[in-house]
Amino acid sequence: MDFSGFLLIISIIVISGVVAYLGDVLGRRIGKQRLSVLKLRPRYTAILMSIITGVIIATITLAILTIASEDVRTALFGMRELREKLDSLNFEVKQRNTELDVMRKEAENFQKRIAELEQKEKDLILSRTQLESQVEILNGNIHDLVEQRDNLNEEIQSLQLELRRTQETIVAIRQGEIVFQEDEEMLRGLAPAGLTREDAENYLITLLQRADELALRRGAGQDISSQRAVFVMGDNFDQALEKLVMSKNQTVIRLVSALNTLKEEPVITRFILDDNKKIFSADQLIYQKEVNVDPDHSNVEQILSEILSELNTLGVKQGIIPQRGRIGSVSALNLTDVSRQLSQLSARVLINAIAENDIYTIGPLRVRLEIVKD
Repeated sequence: MDFSGFLLIISIIVISGVVAYLGDVLGRRIGKQRLSVLKLRPRYTAILMSIITGVIIATITLAILTIASEDVRTALFGMRELREKLDSLNFEVKQRNTELDVMRKEAENFQKRIAELEQKEKDLILSRTQLESQVEILNGNIHDLVEQRDNLNEEIQSLQLELRRTQETIVAIRQGEIVFQEDEEMLRGLAPAGLTREDAENYLITLLQRADELALRRGAGQDISSQRAVFVMGDNFDQALEKLVMSKNQTVIRLVSALNTLKEEPVITRFILDDNKKIFSADQLIYQKEVNVDPDHSNVEQILSEILSELNTLGVKQGIIPQRGRIGSVSALNLTDVSRQLSQLSARVLINAIAENDIYTIGPLRVRLEIVKD
């Protein structure tokens, strides 16, 4: 409370005291003189003066307070308006509280929505990462597919070239212009064991020189720059040389045509090396067959043909290298003698094939046939 408030209170007390004193003096004087107001008895006149004095005191107090304080004026004359404003403010406060509750709920909903959106954002980031990984994988697959496509295109071109060459070869075969078939053996040799690198190289070169002469006789052509008719493909020469140097046994060396060779073309060849192992010993029984000779002896030639074919198959299985498609070899005299003996028989007989000498990988399978009567 400031100084003006104290001054106001003191002023009211002083004024109230003065008015009360004046009222008391006036009341005593009226009582002594027995004055009458409004035809009232003196006693009631004194009471009326006391009442008037109290009213004056209250009036003066209220007047001073009203003049001095706006709050008092408002309390005395604007209470209803103040109450209406207060009610209006209370109602507005309730509305604001209701709106605040709604806004609070909306804020909570927004928070939930924000949390959901943040989760969706995380999911989208994860999905994007996964998609980026898949894109990288797909890019790698595309790169692999492009490489495969390029390889397939190269393979297609190679196959087209091979197809054209095959077609040319077919035409050449029909016209009789193939001088060497693919995998056809040109010549073979038997190299001793323990060759030095120089001797082994000279041995292979000698085979190539012999093959060159053979190729020219068969109608092959020479390369213009080297004047040679036979070439070894790729690293085959070095591989054959290395194997020949490392071999501890006799080695069968075959030079075969790697491709079909047309007339007037050089021959592309490759070396094939095999250890010359002993397959059968001399006088070893290597084959037996029991046959029935017809009474009219009509199946004699068929029996001998089957025996020679089966001997050829047996030799291949045992590791003998065919030469011009054949392995077995039986002398004409022996075949004639066996055929004559079979023609004189008409019963079940056993035919043996016996090695005439030691037989090795290089062949041939020379045998003699003997008939054992049942």
